Amino acid sequence: MRLNVPKKRIFKVGTPFTRVWHDNPFLTGSLQSLTTLPETKKRKEFLNPFFSKAAIVRVEPSLHRRKLRLFLDTLQQQASSATSTSASPGKEDSSEQQQQGSGVVDFFLGFRCLTADTIMDYCFQQDLNALSEPGFRSETVEAFIAGFDLALVATYFPNFFAVLNGVIFRLSEGVRRKYFAPVYGFQTMQKLAEERLVHLEKNPNCASKTKLPTMFDAMLAPDVAKGQVTPSRHDMIADGCLMIAAGTDTTANVLGTVLWNVTQNPDVEAKLVQELKKGMTDREVVLSSVELEGQGFEYLRAVVKEGLRLAYGVPGTIPRRVPKEGAMLGGRFIPGGTIVSAGIYLQNTDAATFPDPFKFDPQRWLCDAETHAKRDRQMLSFSRGSRACIGINLAYATLHLTVAHLFRRFDIKTTGYTTEHDMEWNDRFVPVPNGRIKGLVKVREE
Repeated sequence: MRLNVPKKRIFKVGTPFTRVWHDNPFLTGSLQSLTTLPETKKRKEFLNPFFSKAAIVRVEPSLHRRKLRLFLDTLQQQASSATSTSASPGKEDSSEQQQQGSGVVDFFLGFRCLTADTIMDYCFQQDLNALSEPGFRSETVEAFIAGFDLALVATYFPNFFAVLNGVIFRLSEGVRRKYFAPVYGFQTMQKLAEERLVHLEKNPNCASKTKLPTMFDAMLAPDVAKGQVTPSRHDMIADGCLMIAAGTDTTANVLGTVLWNVTQNPDVEAKLVQELKKGMTDREVVLSSVELEGQGFEYLRAVVKEGLRLAYGVPGTIPRRVPKEGAMLGGRFIPGGTIVSAGIYLQNTDAATFPDPFKFDPQRWLCDAETHAKRDRQMLSFSRGSRACIGINLAYATLHLTVAHLFRRFDIKTTGYTTEHDMEWNDRFVPVPNGRIKGLVKVREE
């Protein structure tokens, strides 16, 4: 039963509404698949410190800002190349030539290379080097993207998917890569997580030599006094797959949503750039996420917040089972055992809370404290309560850093390179657009 039910009752901490898991064979055993609060709490005890705000800030200089600089440097090269090409004599500036020119960037891929490199390095101390691939065409990231094409099949037809996956697993890697890209994408995530776990099992003391212990380091060294027990290897690998999948696509999708909407709205872009120029007088200097979360960057944060609202995270149902005694929801009694849902799409586009809900309007977040709190409670992009996304601090740091420095340094034209049809999306567990957001990149004038 799908109801626009009060999420505070269903998703609050300690809720009696239990999770319903769909037996995705790659994620079963991960934090996402745990259905009871006690087992969820035990797993989060390992992961929460790793994703805390303090942990993110500590590693940011050597991770987030380093990855961001690689991303920005690549865009700078594209912009410089486009400028020199357009200045060459005898060149006609046709639309077709522009789209084929080196100044046009596939941001769909670029954002995913940025987020994939960040999450892999952060969680596993293993760099994909996706940002170094020409045109951001990383084979591994392309495999990740293809994997989401089967996410809905795994979600709603888990038994069929398990059988299909078992058959495909028996094929050679070359055949899987060529003919079964979606399954191969999931298996690539699984392989990367397993390789890192095996390495740490064989080298238990290597964490002290790295900039930050990995998520597996904590799991392999449980605190016995707290009653912690190391999860099985299968479950740890599943958690690794979860972190790759959740940390790559959803954040990249928000960045694409922001880029499209800002570049399609001159007033929004002008306000954002004006604020960034005032707060970032030297466009070459990379500020910290802490600085961007302080005074002087209120409109930036409103732009990111609105991007999160309209990117939807996981737009489909978030199923929960009604407790055995039943519950009153929306003025109706729902029997115990019934599966209900309060999806992110429904919550984030509630017209009563967000007037003109499908309009990208950062100004709606620059309001009085009471209204802001009401809208923040309504927005479900990171879920809520005991099941809330543990990567929220990582996501916000990546979003604030990327949006701020991208628009401070570059003037990006998406009109003529991306269409509204390209940006319309389909539900593949995460939103997957019809096309890819692309844009012509130029260095922004001071």
